[in-house]
Amino acid sequence: MRLWKAIALVNLALGVGLLIGYLWWGREAARLRQETTVTIQAGTAPLQEGEWTARGVVRSVVPEINVLVLTHEEIPGFMPSMTMGFRAANPQLYNGLQVGDVIRFTLRGVPPSVTIVAITREGKT
Repeated sequence: MRLWKAIALVNLALGVGLLIGYLWWGREAARLRQETTVTIQAGTAPLQEGEWTARGVVRSVVPEINVLVLTHEEIPGFMPSMTMGFRAANPQLYNGLQVGDVIRFTLRGVPPSVTIVAITREGKT
């Protein structure tokens, strides 16, 4: 077999392989698009801005990134109890707070982008 015939066959095989892959990916993309559309339509109503109040214990204050790490009770209608960080609306909210303080805090925003807008200190653990 001549060299040019071998090169032509390799190029033809490569072209056919790329075409098959392109067609397969197009079908996959359409299927994924359809699944996503069905999931969105079957999902709940769009998230709206809300306000939640809960109690928690201060685990850490990270002023460099304006975050309080809290172990909080269940926040009804929003999330179960856990330890996580929340961004504060402004730094004056956590002035004077120390690790171990028990606080009541108010979150406001559109989940998952919520911020602490009010804090009331209730005592120490």
